[in-house]
Amino acid sequence: LDTLESYGASGSRLLGHASHFVPGVEVSTGSLGHGMPIGCGLALAAKRGGSAARAFVLLSDGELDEGSNWEAILFAGHHRLDNLVAIVDYNKIQSFGTISEVLDLEPLPAKWEAFGWAVHEVDGHDLFALTALLRALKADDQRDRPACVIAKTVKGKGVSYMETEPGWHLGYLAPVDAEAAVAELMNKEI
Repeated sequence: LDTLESYGASGSRLLGHASHFVPGVEVSTGSLGHGMPIGCGLALAAKRGGSAARAFVLLSDGELDEGSNWEAILFAGHHRLDNLVAIVDYNKIQSFGTISEVLDLEPLPAKWEAFGWAVHEVDGHDLFALTALLRALKADDQRDRPACVIAKTVKGKGVSYMETEPGWHLGYLAPVDAEAAVAELMNKEI
């Protein structure tokens, strides 16, 4: 609880972006688009080294505006990195507005497929469906291709005044906002 309460504070392990100081997070990349190229390097090294290890890269939809991601996505398909899984949080909101306003990504699944990836779409709020999908990704129909999981989500899910509001992308909760959000979440099934 103390760690959670330190979110965003100077010296905290819980910064604004995932940090390598958090157990299980090996690389901090923020929104700069470096996670996908690093994931490709890890997957390629594992394949060439004979390791069964897989690399997982979590991407935001806004992060897909970065060209280095698309170069890495092309690279992964070309090199048949079937030990690489990209999970896209597709909530269609980024720092400065909606995806359709800033830089439209549609048709997103077709773009990944055109780059040689096996694409799967899932309700990103359904943890059972997401878990089942991640466990099944080594099926025969995906052999020799990296996998992209497009997790369809709603930014601010379950908090009425936050849902689909771009301003909350970088927003911080005042104590009264936090109380209202917790009260609403406790009274809803997400």
